[in-house]
Amino acid sequence: MPNDKMRFNPVFSGLPTTIFTVMSALATEHRAINLGQGFPDEDGPLAIREAAARALIEDSNQYPPMKGRVELRRALAAHAARFYDLHFDPETEIVVTSGATEALTAAILAFAPAGAEVVLIDPSYDSYRPIAEAAGAAVRTIDLVPPNWRLTEEALAAAVTPKTGALVLNSPMNPIGRVLDRSELEAVARVLGNSHAVAICDEVYEHLTFDGRPHVPLASLPGMRERTVRVGSAGKMFALTGWKVGWVMGAAPLIDVVAKCISS
Repeated sequence: MPNDKMRFNPVFSGLPTTIFTVMSALATEHRAINLGQGFPDEDGPLAIREAAARALIEDSNQYPPMKGRVELRRALAAHAARFYDLHFDPETEIVVTSGATEALTAAILAFAPAGAEVVLIDPSYDSYRPIAEAAGAAVRTIDLVPPNWRLTEEALAAAVTPKTGALVLNSPMNPIGRVLDRSELEAVARVLGNSHAVAICDEVYEHLTFDGRPHVPLASLPGMRERTVRVGSAGKMFALTGWKVGWVMGAAPLIDVVAKCISS
């Protein structure tokens, strides 16, 4: 048992059990359909799993380069170019992480030092706030209002201050499922363009869009590539959530700092 002299980080020691764990346990207990956590209906493409199985036997299982296997970084660069006409250097502008949450953590640590502010758009993924608070940053929120859940320039301008180090932008959004449209992204670009903030774009659901709604990365808007990092997830993209393969991509000066947060 811990003694009275032990000290814990209050940001994490005071957190309740994550809602995903609670809802998954209840779904199992009651044999209910689990809508609380994004379990895929299928176990990922067989061809990918077969390639991974071969790699475990035939390839190296030792330390990769600090930024991740170069083959994967090249594939990620090709993916961004193919789908969004975004071009990133695999050597200097992409780093592979142990899942997207590690990518988010590294990015928040990189751009929101103690005393800075992090702007979150609620409702949001429940890891954002404790990561920011553990980094020593203050959290400011923009509350989206039903039924339209739209992000307005007025709300952004009120939330972003000279102390803002980062804005975390999630689209398609977890948990409400909205895809931010181009006019909303242009409002983000205008507000951030008058600030010192970096946009941390959580785009793990980039290929889960419906009704012909396109996913438009903020980094593709004029002037935003140099102040945006994109966070992605192979687990979400290929329904292989147990693999925990994520990444961050962005301009080299930004990725240099993110990579140091992971390796230090």
